[in-house]
Amino acid sequence: MTYSIIGILASVILFIINRDVIWYRGSGELSPSRRNYRFFLFGVTAYYITDMLWGILEANRLTTILYADTAVHFVAMAAAVMLWTRYVVLYLDDRNNFGRFLYYAGRFFLVFEVIVVAINFVHPILFSFDENGAYHASSARYVTLAIQIILFLLTAAYTLKITSRTEGKVRQRHLTIGLFGLIMAAAITIQVFYPLLPIYAMGYLLGTCLLHSFVVEDEKDEYRLELEEAIRREKAQKQELAESREALWEALTEAEQANKAKTAFLSNMSHEIRTPMNAIIGLNNIAMNDPSASEEVKGFLRSIDTSAHHLLSIINEILDMSRIEAGKMTIKHEEFSFKECLEQVNTMIGSQCDAKGLTYECLTEGKIDEYYTGDSIKLKQVLINILGNSVKFTPEGGKVSLLVEEGRRYDGKATLRFTITDNGIGMSKEFLPHLFDVFSQEDHSAVSKYGSTGLGMPITKSIVELMDGHIEVESEKGKGTTFKVTITLGESSHSFEIGSELDGSHSGSDGHPGDRVTDLEGKHILLAEDVEVNAEIMKMLLTKRGITVEIAENGRIAVDKFADNEPGCYDAILMDMRMPEMTGLEATAAIRAMEREDSKTIPIIALTANAFEEDVKRSMQAGLNAHLSKPVEPDILFATLEKLI
Repeated sequence: MTYSIIGILASVILFIINRDVIWYRGSGELSPSRRNYRFFLFGVTAYYITDMLWGILEANRLTTILYADTAVHFVAMAAAVMLWTRYVVLYLDDRNNFGRFLYYAGRFFLVFEVIVVAINFVHPILFSFDENGAYHASSARYVTLAIQIILFLLTAAYTLKITSRTEGKVRQRHLTIGLFGLIMAAAITIQVFYPLLPIYAMGYLLGTCLLHSFVVEDEKDEYRLELEEAIRREKAQKQELAESREALWEALTEAEQANKAKTAFLSNMSHEIRTPMNAIIGLNNIAMNDPSASEEVKGFLRSIDTSAHHLLSIINEILDMSRIEAGKMTIKHEEFSFKECLEQVNTMIGSQCDAKGLTYECLTEGKIDEYYTGDSIKLKQVLINILGNSVKFTPEGGKVSLLVEEGRRYDGKATLRFTITDNGIGMSKEFLPHLFDVFSQEDHSAVSKYGSTGLGMPITKSIVELMDGHIEVESEKGKGTTFKVTITLGESSHSFEIGSELDGSHSGSDGHPGDRVTDLEGKHILLAEDVEVNAEIMKMLLTKRGITVEIAENGRIAVDKFADNEPGCYDAILMDMRMPEMTGLEATAAIRAMEREDSKTIPIIALTANAFEEDVKRSMQAGLNAHLSKPVEPDILFATLEKLI
């Protein structure tokens, strides 16, 4: 039973001491030397288990099983020796002839032992048991032990030889390996003379305890290296991330600068183009209203007016498209009169239909409030874009209609549906999916025939989507087109229904409605304009309505004129924005800051070639009452003056 107790204790101690080696926790792959050390531990454990069983079987005289256990015992012993030699060679990592000999010598010994054990089953050359179950060693046992002693001595010599070239912690580890080889050689020598003493097993136990310390140190070193590598990778990733962030930031900065440059370029070009366009359209308008002009000349002038307004629409569409692409197109949420908004659309489209000989009809169905909250300017732009196309692509004698309906209400919001129908030239089914593509044209001859740019519909669709809506279109070549637009507006706190008050129609045979009652005659207006030709054009337009005009060549002069005259002298101020010495915004701020009764109340209207929404906001924030973009339409100018004066 002594063997059994020693085997159990040795196995337990071996596993407790080497548990962190046996159950490896590292993330990387084990090195060959440490992998062989683990196998060596398993071989030693198998040796202990057979020792434990040997004691139990011998005490109970179970000879047959004892015989098999002893055979396995010798094979486990040889396997442990073979694994030990492999471990030493791989750990020292010194690939010389001595090392290669040891590496293969251990393997040869295991093969030899297996053959001897196999022969022993037929002829007892290794061990035997008598009829009383007593163990008897044979000659091959001594050969086996002698080979083991030689192999352990050779590994010790091999290690000590390499130790002479090392130092520090590595030298200590090598000395430990060499010491273990000497201990095992001594233990086996004692075992030769006292076969039943557990000296061999105790030597293995002592040796593995010695080796365990630096094997664990190896693992700690590996963990440390893994941690250092992880930290290095993390630092590299952080550095890479920082560099990527820096690169993205630089790219973003460059993109923003490019976008600002683009916006500035478009703003400047818009201003520079609108300034001469203002002169062209203004002078052309004056010439068309000259009673001495012949019909032929008026025909030429109408063509000029059409071309000028087409060029102006192209400028506006390019500006809108650039803002949409830059994500700067915004929707206002302000209360507005839907009735007034729709009347303005009807007036404009009705006039176009009258001029072209078309019938125009606007109908409302169901409950329609007079007031909503939203962006009335963008809403008018959507309706005018679509209705304008209907007018453009419908031949003389055709019909254009607009139907307005209110849909479902929810969470303080109302949906409005606009159905625009015409019996014009229509579009093919194949082209409809491309209708909202930028610069899309079904018939490129339309550019010269109708003056189409291919930007109006993409802009319209973008605005509709910004207003939480959608747009649908049905069309058939030669039969006409129907657009269905749904948008979302906010409810107004003081809305009331207008029902069918907006219903109306225009016919090509009706001609234009009668002239407005004029209530601007005798009014006195201060005009701040630095471009002489624009000032003269504006003066001519205003004087035709009986308005007295006084011109200030820049913002500074405008401020001085206002200050030098008595309160109430001027009924309104028309203020250009870009002027020398003092801009229109600065001049407005100076006037509003004066300590006199009319400085806060006098209507100041911006007349400017700056058409961006930011320009309108700046005008309103500076204290202006209205913002009219050049070229200024006379009807819009006079309507604004009538409203504010």
